[in-house]
Amino acid sequence: MKKNNLLMVLAGVLILISLIAWGYQINQGLIVTNMRNPFSWGLYIATFAFFVGVAAGGLIISSSVYLFNIEKLKPFTRIASLSAFASILGAGAMIFPDMGRVDRVWNIFVYPNFKSPLVWDVIVISAYLLITFLSVYVQLLPDWKKEGRGFLNGWTKERPQEYVEAFSKKWSKRVALVGLPVAILIHTVTALIFATQESRGWWNTAVLPPDFVSVAIASGTALVMVIALFAVGKERFEQYKGAFQTMALIVAGSLVVHFFFVSVDLLIHGWWGSPEGKEVLSLIFSHYGFLYGTELLLPAFTMVFFLTKKGKNSFNALIIGSLLLFVGVFAHRLMLMYPAFNSIPLSLAIPSAGIESWAYPVAIGQLQEGVPVFVSSWAYMPTLIECAVALLPFGLLLFVVTLALRMYNFVPQK
Repeated sequence: MKKNNLLMVLAGVLILISLIAWGYQINQGLIVTNMRNPFSWGLYIATFAFFVGVAAGGLIISSSVYLFNIEKLKPFTRIASLSAFASILGAGAMIFPDMGRVDRVWNIFVYPNFKSPLVWDVIVISAYLLITFLSVYVQLLPDWKKEGRGFLNGWTKERPQEYVEAFSKKWSKRVALVGLPVAILIHTVTALIFATQESRGWWNTAVLPPDFVSVAIASGTALVMVIALFAVGKERFEQYKGAFQTMALIVAGSLVVHFFFVSVDLLIHGWWGSPEGKEVLSLIFSHYGFLYGTELLLPAFTMVFFLTKKGKNSFNALIIGSLLLFVGVFAHRLMLMYPAFNSIPLSLAIPSAGIESWAYPVAIGQLQEGVPVFVSSWAYMPTLIECAVALLPFGLLLFVVTLALRMYNFVPQK
């Protein structure tokens, strides 16, 4: 109970800090961030993409258990659905600070442009939020009937326990049948928002959507595993070791697929030796080498570690491997931004001068003494305000998960 209280306090602090920072940003404008015209997406969109992936992975696990009858993971379907719901709530919340003028969000619903992938992202996120909520709700119905309490389930008081259990099982499968393709679709649409930007060579690849899904399965499964580990504790770890081993193998297998896509993408960029390809490879391996190394090495370590006997059989090892994976995947989301925005898509070839590709300077959108008006690159680094605002989805996820585990029976019983 003390642990839950501390987590609730931590969640409240994170949410409060983020809301104060967001209020300041609304008052002053997006100028308080370090995003400018040359670098229009930054920490906010990277955080959004991270949480969308984790959410998709959570529902993929929950739905797959019901559809493919994965017995070992059945005790943790509730936690998987809860993880997905909390994560998509955080992802949706992260979009609003990035919009700047959040008071105009209603225009998306009143005047939708269906040619824009952003509109489809709003649609699938809204649908995903509803599906994950229903997935949690229908799975909890039998326990709520036994306890004589619950949320939106007063109708169960008039029906026998057997009826409620059969209803829960039937509708859990139905929600899973819809949830699995929607979970894959939500991250595919998110990836297409990037991949359809033809002028950004770092994004404009067909590999991006399947790679996003593979990373989502890895990170989403890892979050389910971490929540489940804390829920059962070390004292009951041995009872569910088989389930945790299965999740570790799912994480490792998904990362194998991810690194295959990474290798193919790098090969294609480097094979032809075009100026655009050379520029992107130079950025990721030199200017952003440390961040790119973090993106590659930490997930690679987790992948190998979870395939070893020690890595998938130890409570602490599973926690450590998952946390390292989260850091690596978050670096992966940041690295979507840096090379893409610092590879200026507007270029001019001057053969007589021996210049193959000269980047047009871009107006930064700010006129201030000592700051250049036009630049060919932008040294983006999130400001403290951005970092504070980006705490919002972390606080929401922690709050929702902790509150749910405290109020209802998500802990598997044997």
